[in-house]
Amino acid sequence: MYPRFLTPRLLEALQDTPVVFLAGARQVGKSTLVRSLGYGRYLTLDDPLVLASAQHDPLGFLQAQEGPLVLDEVQRAPGLLRAIKLLVDEDRRPGRFLLTGSANVLVLPQASGELVGRMEVLTLWPLSQGELEGKEEKFLDLLFSPRFPSAGRLEAVSLEERVFRGGFPEAVTRKGRRRQAWFEAYLKALLERDLRDLSRIHRLLEVPKVLGLLALRLGSPMNQSEVARGAGLPLSTLRDYLALLEALFLVVRVPAWTPGGEGRLVKAPKLYFVDSGLAASLLRYGGLALDQASSFGPLLENFVVLEILKGLGWSQVAPNLYHFRTHTGQEVDLVLEWEGRVVGLEVKASRTLGLRDFSGLKALRSLAKDRFLRGVVLYGGEEILAVERDLLAVPIQALWRLTA
Repeated sequence: MYPRFLTPRLLEALQDTPVVFLAGARQVGKSTLVRSLGYGRYLTLDDPLVLASAQHDPLGFLQAQEGPLVLDEVQRAPGLLRAIKLLVDEDRRPGRFLLTGSANVLVLPQASGELVGRMEVLTLWPLSQGELEGKEEKFLDLLFSPRFPSAGRLEAVSLEERVFRGGFPEAVTRKGRRRQAWFEAYLKALLERDLRDLSRIHRLLEVPKVLGLLALRLGSPMNQSEVARGAGLPLSTLRDYLALLEALFLVVRVPAWTPGGEGRLVKAPKLYFVDSGLAASLLRYGGLALDQASSFGPLLENFVVLEILKGLGWSQVAPNLYHFRTHTGQEVDLVLEWEGRVVGLEVKASRTLGLRDFSGLKALRSLAKDRFLRGVVLYGGEEILAVERDLLAVPIQALWRLTA
């Protein structure tokens, strides 16, 4: 079993919160993690009898259980949340319920509002590179520290292999066609089960086409009208699809950063897949080398954004994530804002850089003004280099290998 760096935060939450909800896409390792804790009694709603009992009489089902209760895949019986609310209102002891779900129960209409103020939500993403290597990650904390390393060298890694394999535990052990087959089966199972269970949307067979169109637009601000036309769907239906894909943790929305009305900026969000390997499988690039794949740059950006999101689960800082783009084409892939400080991250697949690769970060700096802490171009080389006092070139592997 791989170490999961979210574990300490999960255990802390159980010490002072009545209900803890561990959310995340299917097959990211939620069940494995909660069962490894040896906490309470474990029941999964994937069991037909457990599911039927929970759906028939949620309150009676819960009252029949003893001690702390772990309920896996709770989104399959949303009525449980109201019953849990009633029990917690009578007895607010911490750690009474540990829930997991492959859908975000907070955005489901039949479940919204039931446990507000009574529940802490933690998200488990696919394995990070540090978890795969068993090395603690400190990049985000260093990024917002007073001094970031301005020189050094990090051993080269195969970025292509890491991007194409992603972080799903079952997929990282496979290669080539076997990995592609796993991703195809994964999406098929989601379509036939979770999407139908959670949605009343018609024409669900169009979802794979929508996913493919989204994969082709990785790294670009989202134009919903364009995607709707490409899929042959009404715009309202596409919006329903996107909300459902977000609720299932298949895609992640990153909003645009604005400094408060200055300049003409692109306001559309970007969408990324929960896993770069999944995105690559949709583009069928699983076995291609870097110089053969024209879409490797956007896939690499997806990979980096998700590594940053994963790091939020255990870092001491908690920045909000945005992207930045002007109408003249200057852009920064990721803008992190925390406690009034702004950090920009630009992602480049190239092993060498030029000064123009920092132009987007300079535009961000001019708008953020004294809030700008530093800008970093993450690239495919090995050297850390300070270009200016607050602008640096940093190897991508620093995300999981830079410790000081």
